[in-house]
Amino acid sequence: MFLSLFGSFTQLAHPPCIVALQDPPVYRGKLPSCNLFSVFSPPTSGGCKPRVAFYVYSSFLATVSLLSRFFGRGDVMALDLFTPDGFFNPTTTGFTIINSYSTKARLNNTRSVPPDVIFPVSPLPTLTLGDLNIHHPTSDPLRLFKEDEIATSAPYFDRATDLGFTLLNTPGVFNQFSMSLVGRPGVLDLAFACHLLAPYFTEWSDPLPSTGSDHIPILLRFEAPLLRAAPPVPNWALTDWPALEASLKSMQVSPAPPIPTTKSMDTWYKTSMGRITAQLALHTPVKRVTFRSKPWWSALLSQLRKAYSSALRSSKVDRFDAALLASARAARTAYFKAIKKARTGYFKAIKKARTGYFKAIKKAKRDHWSAFLATATPQTVWTAKKFAVGRPPPRFPELPGATSPVELNKAVLNHFFPDEPARPFDCILLRFRDCPALAADEISRALARSSPSSAPGPHLTPNSV
Repeated sequence: MFLSLFGSFTQLAHPPCIVALQDPPVYRGKLPSCNLFSVFSPPTSGGCKPRVAFYVYSSFLATVSLLSRFFGRGDVMALDLFTPDGFFNPTTTGFTIINSYSTKARLNNTRSVPPDVIFPVSPLPTLTLGDLNIHHPTSDPLRLFKEDEIATSAPYFDRATDLGFTLLNTPGVFNQFSMSLVGRPGVLDLAFACHLLAPYFTEWSDPLPSTGSDHIPILLRFEAPLLRAAPPVPNWALTDWPALEASLKSMQVSPAPPIPTTKSMDTWYKTSMGRITAQLALHTPVKRVTFRSKPWWSALLSQLRKAYSSALRSSKVDRFDAALLASARAARTAYFKAIKKARTGYFKAIKKARTGYFKAIKKAKRDHWSAFLATATPQTVWTAKKFAVGRPPPRFPELPGATSPVELNKAVLNHFFPDEPARPFDCILLRFRDCPALAADEISRALARSSPSSAPGPHLTPNSV
């Protein structure tokens, strides 16, 4: 499972900076190692093994200062990270992550890790995560709960709410699947962010394949809001309505299925709606006005824009005043010259910094290799040969048809857990013979009663369109 988890990181665009494990594998009192990650875990004593561990990416570790905090127990630990440049903005120089693995305690309706340990009062942005082994309607709203489950989980969620922690899980998305046929899936792996960290949270997802464990890997992503690229949205003010109207009139919508079922009707509706939204997207340009789209903007440009707008409004009041027209023309010229100068200087600085950065990397690698060969000894000759030839690929158990850890994982899962048999067909939907078909004016009246300012759905088409 450990090899499968870290081998699946190759599917991501960038490896995770920090990996938090609960109940990690331990062999002879030691945790498994990984070349690109440094491991941190609570100290063991009295034959007890650590129940939590952090694996920190080496490149990320080189840019921060790290302090491990232990609580005199092996099932919870914390990492305090510091950097003078700030994590999400220049003022956020500190960041805390608490990792816990809570199990059933001897007393009824209690767990081994109390709420006050994993939800502390801290001035730093705090992320609390782990396998808390509790069930609550907030994280799993469709589950039928027992009284003891509510009594066990309520103290944790109450303290989290009192201290301003927000649940990051997508409600109802299972992350634990029982290996037995009688067990039901659940939401046991939870993540909470305090009010100082919640604005930077962007994604909770499970894009990685299963590792063979009953828990699935979860990916949490945090980014600075001002540096986060907003998705493009349609600019309905610039829609080519005449061309769109002609395109919609010429479009042929396929008829409904003759024997409608729930699945066939849903497929027909999605296909027809997709063809309509595709025509809307074809005739509507997109817009994305964010801080990221104009990083060269400055306060001086804002002042020049205000001066230009003021002069332009004044010139429109009296179009025959030569002084006002000259003032507006001068303000406009100064404004656009400043924009051109700012953009040119910004992109030149980026190009210069990028060229210098990559040249410095090549020079540092070349100098280091030359110095290493110049000082090579009979003992380090084989090390130089390894660097020149390259590192051999990682070794893992072999199975027929499996050439990578991911394929090995899939082969084992498909053998022991084959796909479920096909489900029976959906029931046929009966037509209502006494109901007349909807008229165009009825649909128009229904749309007119809808609020034009309501947020659009996944198709990004508001009611006004």
